[in-house]
Amino acid sequence: MTADIKDILYSTIDRIGKEKIRMEVIGEIERSEQSCNEILEKCKSRMGDQLDDESFGTLCEALLHFMLTASLLPSERKVNWKGAELDLVVPSLKMLSKSPEKALIIQIIKRNAELTKIKHAQSVQPHNGNIWIVSAKRLEVNHKNYYLGSIQFPYSRIILDINAFLACKGDRGLKLLHGQ
Repeated sequence: MTADIKDILYSTIDRIGKEKIRMEVIGEIERSEQSCNEILEKCKSRMGDQLDDESFGTLCEALLHFMLTASLLPSERKVNWKGAELDLVVPSLKMLSKSPEKALIIQIIKRNAELTKIKHAQSVQPHNGNIWIVSAKRLEVNHKNYYLGSIQFPYSRIILDINAFLACKGDRGLKLLHGQ
């Protein structure tokens, strides 16, 4: 099932044009929101009834990985640190270790049994506001919760928000392109 979802995602990305998406997002990070929405809508229509919470979580995780790469934002995926399994660390595990106030942990919750991943993140990230959650539906958590249909934290804005976080903390992934 996971392979099918990723196949649908990457064939959708290929139809739109991987390079086209990359160039648009690198040129104007705000385009990431439109790209996420377009890709998600096309994937959802192709998946139809297959789109349960777990499938949606898998889709969002794979899309997030693609968009981070496309936008040249620094991140480390699927890391285990101090016994905590972390889905995504921005910008790096080194930064989380050295200056946790300058690092994000993003946990993808695909089913209720994975809610413990939030506690894992809390065990290594002392700054509660730097733990973000991606899920299919709204969760009752004290963290930014990105999901489809959210007014406050729509999933499609996550790349913009990651970029803003990095810019605010002084570690933007695009600084090499801009010569800064």
